[in-house]
Amino acid sequence: MLTPHVQENLEPYLPRLLLEWTARSPSSPNRNIDGSLVFVDISGFTQLSERLAQLGKIGAEEVADAIGTSFTGLLAVAYQEGGALIKFGGDALLLLFHGEEHALRASRAAEGMRRSLRAMGPIQTPRGRVTLRMSVGVHSGTFHFFLVGESHRELILTGPAVTETVEMETAAEAGEIVVSSATAASLPDGVLGETKGPGRLLRRRRPLGAPGGFVSVGVSASADQLARCLPAAVREALLSGAHEPGHRLVTVAFVRYEGIDRMIREEGLDAAAEALAALVEDVQRAADRHEVTFLATDVDRNGGKIILASGAPRARGNDEERMLLAVREIIEGDRALPI
Repeated sequence: MLTPHVQENLEPYLPRLLLEWTARSPSSPNRNIDGSLVFVDISGFTQLSERLAQLGKIGAEEVADAIGTSFTGLLAVAYQEGGALIKFGGDALLLLFHGEEHALRASRAAEGMRRSLRAMGPIQTPRGRVTLRMSVGVHSGTFHFFLVGESHRELILTGPAVTETVEMETAAEAGEIVVSSATAASLPDGVLGETKGPGRLLRRRRPLGAPGGFVSVGVSASADQLARCLPAAVREALLSGAHEPGHRLVTVAFVRYEGIDRMIREEGLDAAAEALAALVEDVQRAADRHEVTFLATDVDRNGGKIILASGAPRARGNDEERMLLAVREIIEGDRALPI
């Protein structure tokens, strides 16, 4: 049995949706939520990291500070509109808005985040200035969530509505917000710009009114339930207290799966949940067998990505070999979803 102190250390690293799901219906493998999804991608962190990597530990600390400061400001804007952080992927955010006027609040948050990032201005570094910019995609619809996995429970967001969101973000260039036709239908014409790819640009102004000032209702899961929602290597790193930033050589692999949109449409959510569970459990077993970290999952068109890391959060040696062995084992598996 884990202690409440452990619970305090783990809870900040898990999305509110996952906390609520784990506390109230942990055995349910899937659920649908009507709302609006905002996909925010920040450009400039790679350039910042490359410049500061030459400064060693000090450079790593500056990168961590810049990322922390930037995302803290952006999330504050989203939280004012009732947004819930679903995924954080280094230089990207995935935010869900649901409830009354979710499309309006999501669009207002996207514009507010764009203004906030612009107001931050260039980041000054010992190696020069770096300007961060963001591209954003917004879509409104019914989103499919899955909670699957054996060695840990992984929250996965995938399906046709996610595909639409990814397409909106892909169409957006740096500094742009592209909303889907479903989102645009809930917005006043005056805030919509020209057509951009499959969507419409959001003009550089606040869509309507002031932030909603939503207050989230906290839901607490037990420490043991929280621990099951984090990969073992990540959980151990968080509980060890060793959070100092640094540069190291790490081997990373992306396992992409596809075909989920058709499966959901033709076979239903239960079939999709079974296929995702089989895939995630196969990847977990291969990763555990070769001491590779199941780091996270991410969204993509018609499927998603599983991110594996060897050499982080703990270095074990022979990182490339262990990763190649794990990936070969995953690829050679027989499963419903192609990878």
